[in-house]
Amino acid sequence: MDYKVVQADENWFRENISCQYACPVNTPASSYIERIQEGDYDSALGLNYMANLFPHILGRVCTHPCESACRRGKIDEPVSICSLKRVAADFAKKEYPKRRSVTKKTGKKKKVAIIGAGPSGLAAGNDLAVMGHDVTIFEALPMAGGMLSVGIPPYRLPWNKIDGAVDWVEKLGIKLKLKSPINTLAKFDKLVEKYDAVYIAAGAHKSMALEIQGEDLKGVVNGIAYMKDINLGKQKQVPSRVAVVGGGFTAIDCARSSLRLGAKEVFIIYRRTLKEMPAGELEVSLAEEEAIKILYLTTPIKILGDKKSKVNAIECIKNRLGEPDASGRRRPEPIPGSEFTLPVDMIIAAIGQAPDAGFMAGKSGVEFTKWGNVKVDDKSFATSRKGVFAGGDFITGPRNAIEVIADGRKAAKAIDKYLSGDKEKKYDYFFKDQDPVRNDPGYEKIPRQKQDAVSMG
Repeated sequence: MDYKVVQADENWFRENISCQYACPVNTPASSYIERIQEGDYDSALGLNYMANLFPHILGRVCTHPCESACRRGKIDEPVSICSLKRVAADFAKKEYPKRRSVTKKTGKKKKVAIIGAGPSGLAAGNDLAVMGHDVTIFEALPMAGGMLSVGIPPYRLPWNKIDGAVDWVEKLGIKLKLKSPINTLAKFDKLVEKYDAVYIAAGAHKSMALEIQGEDLKGVVNGIAYMKDINLGKQKQVPSRVAVVGGGFTAIDCARSSLRLGAKEVFIIYRRTLKEMPAGELEVSLAEEEAIKILYLTTPIKILGDKKSKVNAIECIKNRLGEPDASGRRRPEPIPGSEFTLPVDMIIAAIGQAPDAGFMAGKSGVEFTKWGNVKVDDKSFATSRKGVFAGGDFITGPRNAIEVIADGRKAAKAIDKYLSGDKEKKYDYFFKDQDPVRNDPGYEKIPRQKQDAVSMG
């Protein structure tokens, strides 16, 4: 067996702390959990702020890739890292650290415009303001937060947690302009001319269509619009039987929200199996606990309506799984003769989302990929137009909050480098020995702690 000697520098330690390395922003999970064990919730929260900026939010909705990499998972189950993040946020005496703007010592303060006040835009705005730049965020919706505010139900993510995070960012002097869509090429060009740099973090708010007969009937809605209407107070009740098509987080949120709006029976129609389902295991189990019926290996083929063009059923076909497709998941193949009809009063299409880059159609100077997404440099997030950067869901389609926050923080560094001409900063790291953590003698036998959910009743 061959061995090699490596210098244990900061990169080695970062890559060998598996949970921290798996986190897109390298949150030091082991360190803040140690602080929690010591009862020092303020320090635990502070460590989170240094990395992910929004622990009150992420402790509730993060997809926690750290847990998939957790070494304890090789023994039985991973540590409940995400829930412990919420513990730090909820039990700390100081909910938010004090804010101060750091003015750059050299160079003139630059003006940066950010399109979109979602997690990526807020993260970029936060860091650019700390770096001393003059930041203005333009948001089309009447509130900040992006999909955090309008795409996630309040029983999962209370609005006051989003508002608190937004207020904390605004204290840096960031100007937040709500109900200010940048939705035409003329508006976009004007923004680029007025500001020294522009970061596009407009998210992925365009729903994908089912593309089946009957989709235009009354009672068929898309999942993104449905969740927006719920969060904006426009959707207050639903009919008795609701079917949701899709297997992601939005589909689960739509289904569980429908129960809370009065539906008696809710079905989720998903074309693959639980193993391939994009939604997390916790979310799926909570849906099943609430008696939501999940129809696996099922594809809708036609929506049926009554004489008034109102939905009254959905026709489906059962599937078997074939060879993997481009996504790496096994392709669903219809089984001839397995068609069936499911009577429903409302259908919610939640099969996916895409960015809406229509405002840059024409002579924007911004190049697109063959898939229709904005083309950016992998490291700098720079587009083909000088001074224009893009990141988050807007360049890839829907991802999770922690990934787009990472995009925003990386893009902020790249924008600062572009504006100042500074070379990438290098830092010296210092390491010190720590006393071993005093664990309970039965530590290795402690099972993973489950986070309970409040009942609907």
